[in-house]
Amino acid sequence: MNVAVDRFLKPLGLQARPADPGPYWPKRRVERIHHPFLFLLAPPGAGTTAVARHVAARADVVGLHSSFEGQRLVRGLMDNDQWLAQKFIDYEAVLGGWSARMADVERSRSHAFFLEKSPPHLVRYETLFSHFAEYRVAVCNRAPLTNIDAQLKRYAVPAYRGVPREQVVRHLAHMWIWRSGLLRDAVERHGYPLVTYERFRSDNDAILTAFELEAAASAPAAEDEAGSAQVLMLTTGERRIVAETVAEAPDLLAFFGYAEAD
Repeated sequence: MNVAVDRFLKPLGLQARPADPGPYWPKRRVERIHHPFLFLLAPPGAGTTAVARHVAARADVVGLHSSFEGQRLVRGLMDNDQWLAQKFIDYEAVLGGWSARMADVERSRSHAFFLEKSPPHLVRYETLFSHFAEYRVAVCNRAPLTNIDAQLKRYAVPAYRGVPREQVVRHLAHMWIWRSGLLRDAVERHGYPLVTYERFRSDNDAILTAFELEAAASAPAAEDEAGSAQVLMLTTGERRIVAETVAEAPDLLAFFGYAEAD
C-alpha cells in the first residue's frame, strides 16, 4: 500500500502551498515539550473537528491552531508528501514553532492541555510522541462511506483534479483500508483507547473518558456536536465501489464495528 501511496503523491509535486509566507522550517528550536498534550490519531474526514471542539468546550483544552491541527503552523508539514512515512521532518524546528505558539496562547490564559489532531501524525506518531514529556492518546475512525464522502466534499478534490470520479472513490476506499490498518495497529500495540465517530455521535463525552478527562465545573451541558445525520453525495454506483473495495478487509471492518460499508 505504501507503494501505491508513493505513486499517487509524488507526481503532484512536493510543495502543496508554495506561496505560503514564512520559513519552510521554523528557526526556533527546543529539544522537548513538557506541557501536557492530547493527541487524537485519526484519518482525514473522520469528523474530528467536531470531536476536538467538544473536548475544548467541556474541559480545559485548547489547540495550537483553530483547526486543532498544528501542522498548519509549519510549511514543512503541509506538503503533498505528508503521508509518506519516510518524509524528512525537522522535529526540533516543528517543536520550536509549536512552543512559540503555545507561549502566545498562554499569555492570555494557561490551559491544562493542548489537543493536536493533524491526520498525517498517523504515519509517524511514535517518533513524534518521543519529543513530548507528557501526553495522552485516543484513536478515532469513521465508517467507510461517510469518511470517503466527507473527504470528497472537503479535502481530496484538488489532489484528484482530472482523475475520473470512480477511480478517485476506489482509491479513497483503498486509503481507508490502509489508514484503518495503521489505526488498529496503534490500538493493539499501545493500548490506545478507540472512540469511533459513530460512538461519539451517540455519546459525546465518550471522548472525555478516553482521554481520562473530567468536564470542567463551568462546562456547558453536552450537546449533539455532530449535528444531523450526514447526507451522502455518493451515487449508488460509487457506494457499491466502496462496499466491494473495503470488503477485501473484513477483519478491519469487524475491528471497528463496521460489519457493512454503510
